[in-house]
Amino acid sequence: MAEKKPPFHETVANNLIEKLKAGTAPWQKPWDPGAPGFMPTNPLTGNRYKGINAIHLMSQGRSDNRWMTYKQAKELGAQVRGKEKGTGVQYWKFTEERTKLDDNGKPVIDEKGKPVKETIKLERPRVFFATVFNGEQIDGLPPLERKEQTWDASERAEKILNASGADIRHGGDRAFYRPYSDHIQLPDKGQFPTSDNYYATALHELGHWTGHSSRLDRDLSNPFGSEGYAKEELRAEISSMILGDELGIGHDPEQHAAYVGSWIKALQEDPLEIFRASADAEKICGYVMDLEQKQVIEQTQIQKQTSELKPSEDNKDQDLDMQLPIQTQPIRDQVLSTLSQEDLRALTLVAEERKRLASGESEPQSFEEVAKENLGFLLPADWSGDIQLQGNVIYTDENGEKFVEPAEGVTPEFWGVYAQHEKGMHQWVADLDTQHQAEELANLLSVVDALSEPNEHEQAAKFARINEIRVRLNPNSSDDDILAAKETRKSAEMAATLNDGDLQQRIAEFEQQERKPQQQPDSVPTQAEGEKTYINVPFKEKNEAKGLGAKWDGEQRSWYVPPGVDVNQFSKWATEGNDNQESVQANQQIQSKQVEQSRQYLAVPYGERAAAKAAGAAWDAGAKSWYVGPNGDKERLSRWSPDRVQTQQDPAMTPKEEFAEALRSVGCEVDGEHPIMDGKKHRIRTTGDKNSLSHSAGSGFYVGHLDGHPAGYIRNNRTGIDIKWKSKGYALSPEEKAKLQAEAAEKLAAREKEQKRLQNATADRVSRQVASLVPATQQTPYQERKNIQPLPGVLTDSEGIKTYIPLSDVQGKQWTMQYIQEDGTKRFAKDSKKEGCFHIVGGDMKSLEDAPAIVLHEGYATAATNTEALGFPTVATFDAGNLPVVAKALQEVFPDKPMVIFGDDDRHQELMTGVNPGKEKASEAAKAVSGTAAFPIFAPGEAEYPVDLPKVTPQTYREHCAAKRVLETAPEDKHTELKKSLLSDEQLSAIENLYRHTDYNDLANNSLLGKEGVERQVRATVSKAIQDSERKREDKQVLHQEQVHKQKRAARVS
Repeated sequence: MAEKKPPFHETVANNLIEKLKAGTAPWQKPWDPGAPGFMPTNPLTGNRYKGINAIHLMSQGRSDNRWMTYKQAKELGAQVRGKEKGTGVQYWKFTEERTKLDDNGKPVIDEKGKPVKETIKLERPRVFFATVFNGEQIDGLPPLERKEQTWDASERAEKILNASGADIRHGGDRAFYRPYSDHIQLPDKGQFPTSDNYYATALHELGHWTGHSSRLDRDLSNPFGSEGYAKEELRAEISSMILGDELGIGHDPEQHAAYVGSWIKALQEDPLEIFRASADAEKICGYVMDLEQKQVIEQTQIQKQTSELKPSEDNKDQDLDMQLPIQTQPIRDQVLSTLSQEDLRALTLVAEERKRLASGESEPQSFEEVAKENLGFLLPADWSGDIQLQGNVIYTDENGEKFVEPAEGVTPEFWGVYAQHEKGMHQWVADLDTQHQAEELANLLSVVDALSEPNEHEQAAKFARINEIRVRLNPNSSDDDILAAKETRKSAEMAATLNDGDLQQRIAEFEQQERKPQQQPDSVPTQAEGEKTYINVPFKEKNEAKGLGAKWDGEQRSWYVPPGVDVNQFSKWATEGNDNQESVQANQQIQSKQVEQSRQYLAVPYGERAAAKAAGAAWDAGAKSWYVGPNGDKERLSRWSPDRVQTQQDPAMTPKEEFAEALRSVGCEVDGEHPIMDGKKHRIRTTGDKNSLSHSAGSGFYVGHLDGHPAGYIRNNRTGIDIKWKSKGYALSPEEKAKLQAEAAEKLAAREKEQKRLQNATADRVSRQVASLVPATQQTPYQERKNIQPLPGVLTDSEGIKTYIPLSDVQGKQWTMQYIQEDGTKRFAKDSKKEGCFHIVGGDMKSLEDAPAIVLHEGYATAATNTEALGFPTVATFDAGNLPVVAKALQEVFPDKPMVIFGDDDRHQELMTGVNPGKEKASEAAKAVSGTAAFPIFAPGEAEYPVDLPKVTPQTYREHCAAKRVLETAPEDKHTELKKSLLSDEQLSAIENLYRHTDYNDLANNSLLGKEGVERQVRATVSKAIQDSERKREDKQVLHQEQVHKQKRAARVS
């Protein structure tokens, strides 16, 4: 069988890994100052090869730095020697030269009678692969001329350093760049052997300096010794090598030899890392060299110039630079412009919350609440971004019970939309009448997934997929529209593939499964000169055929194999009548049998097929059996392994134990008295249910009985998965169970270890950041909007615009910080620890010790409002779910102090979702520490839902959101029916009013009672809590004295 050729990025990375191990990678070699240029160039165009192409060519070990294609060598009157092997490079074409047309579509002719040409910017830049040869492989080239250096290298380097405006300080014996103070530290110039050594070191650190957020904005927060730190050093080292050649100051790699191990590890785990590093290195060089041309440049202007993907003259056809294009905005805007303002706002809010969740700035519960509030239904916090549609029917069993079943072989009664968890399970989202409505909703949810995608190339690909589906669903779309949308999607996916390591790996795995390897013949027949072999290539496979060398015949409207190309590569597209057709079919039959033999088949009972399918099982129609699919979860599917069935001869489980395993397999939490095998319905908790829910309010239910042949029914309403269970009597052996438990424990420990490492690194980062901030002595925009006064502990920037609130634990260690922008947008430090952390408003731990009570709040503004009213420091926990955790931690430190929790009253959430998280968590915290929970009391009528309006329930709110979503695209005859489900303007206004009357800051600013009302309520609550605490303490003392007295009397009597 022919061995599959590895992708270009893997070839480059594997070669560089070997070079790194041998110490011969391009940036590992020393280059002497004043030596002739060593960077690869194209002698025909005069351009230097850039990015990954330059690194790849330098790794070939050639002493001649000239590289060109076979055709370019001919243009120079030279000839590539026979049997010489070329080196692959890739380049992007951003523009194209075309004949200019007039208003009538005819060519514009110039004064000489020739067509006028114009250069246009391609909407979808194209990637090309080329093969180039080194000057050592070509006969007839003139000897390599080494140009004499006509400039003073030190003078040019000094000019660049001065033009940068960088804060360069001298002293000590180390060279480094410090991001938080934004300065470069260098030893005195006299400590360097030569001036070239000094400037090479200075420019290396200037490379790091370009990564500041105000310049090229790279991540410089990684600690010394980390993988991220080594990646930044790789970028600086490559850029130093390029600058050393450009300026003639040479390159000394010895001081960075310690990073070789980390570089090898990074390339092994992600081959595309060298592509990103070399591209970033080119940006660094471009930024630094621009400083030589301009003495005064605004930093923001530079950043804009380096980020814009505007091709220069150097970047035309012959520029083999690895500058990957980003064409996110046009297609993104095109998709978003089709949405209503209300839909766009809702989707954006959910997407922003999902991004905060991914960065660790939000909690899973918060995301689910935001999704419920804005979409009208629940999206799981671990949503993978995938949506599944399924036609369903309602099935009635022999007992009259109704169940939802997939519509297999029958017309669906309705369509279900399901969101996929990261582990493969699916959660029900909504039921819709038609497939079109379900696809429209799936497309809207795909917008959430795309908006929350941090990788710009992957985001472009996702929007392109959404656009293609949108065009396909539009009945007014022409075939050309659909074809154009498909091409746009393919181009975006190509860019994402070349820019994203994870995506590249997934596609490679997919291609390994989908592509059928061709048998390598003993001899490779080629076409005679002038002959064409036409082939049938499906549209979706045209890029594959083109990559193998096929060409398009415009007149015949068909792909063909050109003369001189191996026709066997194209055997699967051979047309009828070709000599190799029979061998192709034979190959395909053999390969089909090999695929079947490699499948791992499963023993899945009919009633459990939905659960197996959700775990990644696939159906083999020929074998009439389920098997482990390409993306199947083998651990979850092991339940149906034939080996497990064979263990029926071993001592079997009891039916109750077996039923419990079935419950767990669909995500039910089995503990306590469950399962109860009495033939009756029982509710049970499922994975993802809130901790506060009991089994009786769980999202799952089951019926199990032991009469005759034990059997039952299980359904997880969160995922929509159900099982019709019958007792079989097989089980995992104790050894197998122990192995699975050990593997799970190891994975959990590894995740916890990595999480702790990230949290500690973030804690160090934010602690350093505090040093660059100043106390907020004047109101920031956020404090002014919330009408709260500056209190000790809050920080701001030098302009007093942003608000920074540090969070610490009970030991006083700062773990994270809340950042509040001028517009009120809030976020927490990425990868930080928030649980158990808090901010003491107006004081510190010592002042809490002196306070008469420990008073906790959810948000900072509420805490600041109440701190002003009480006159002593209080605590902000920043999250309703964090209230119980912080309350317990502070009670351990101050066990004798009364605890008061002033919570938010989320009545608007209660109407829309049936849950009041602020009230529930505050009450839970108070109960946990035997404290007092209190909530704001507004003036009569201010925070009440009008009695004369129809009541809003979670069901009616979901129906409102669903109707609103489909109303714009629904046919006119459906509008009247849909509008019946909409809430009235009065109802929506009432919900908004409740939202504005939630916490004590709202009471101070949005109520007639104002700050005086806040003072009366909070002071009275705290005073009563203090009095109750004193009374309990006195009662304890009295009780203790009575017990002592009784003991003494008992002693006298005896």
